[in-house]
Amino acid sequence: MKNIEYKMSPKEYFRKIIELYHQSRDPKYYNPNIKRGRSSSISSELEDLTALFIALNNPNQCSYFTDQPMQFQGTTTKYPDIVIQNKNGLIKDLIDVKTDIGWNRGGMYLFCKEWEERIESIKGTKTSFKQGKDKLTTDGTFSKQLKYHVLVVSKKNSGKLIDTDHINVNKDFKNVCLYLLSDGVHPNNYKYSISETIKNINIIEKEFNRLLSCINK
Repeated sequence: MKNIEYKMSPKEYFRKIIELYHQSRDPKYYNPNIKRGRSSSISSELEDLTALFIALNNPNQCSYFTDQPMQFQGTTTKYPDIVIQNKNGLIKDLIDVKTDIGWNRGGMYLFCKEWEERIESIKGTKTSFKQGKDKLTTDGTFSKQLKYHVLVVSKKNSGKLIDTDHINVNKDFKNVCLYLLSDGVHPNNYKYSISETIKNINIIEKEFNRLLSCINK
């Protein structure tokens, strides 16, 4: 596995995630009398940030479409967090970013198995989708080497099965890769400041290396 010369490092990526969490606790529009009960979702910002991280660290000329509705052959419309399309119109990588998987107590294996089968069924097929800003139609082809990358930002709150699922998904499936990007302190914690969280979080850099080595082929 080759070493990556980062233009945005995993540490800087996580710093920005932690900043997003802190910002999400405040109202978007300031007024001293407005207070949020629950934090706003950072999902859209996380998609855009992850696309930026990959784009900066990918030497290949590509376009990145975030939260992109796509019609997959034989299935209903799906919404990959990031679609990566090269300059020849070939789609080789789809990205799914999850802050953690506390929502899925059954683990990630069955989720990844469904995507393994779905990806196998659409390899080599044509697709088209409309961009959100101007509704222009983009045509593309799913690569015969298409990969679905599932990024779990934190192992914290991701259940007891996450380590086993991580091993088995990456062992059993050829179309789906599962990545665990950090451990220990969750980037959305209320104990530490932004700088303290960065010092205490365990960023798993080998997972970033594995992701980029696959995408940058």
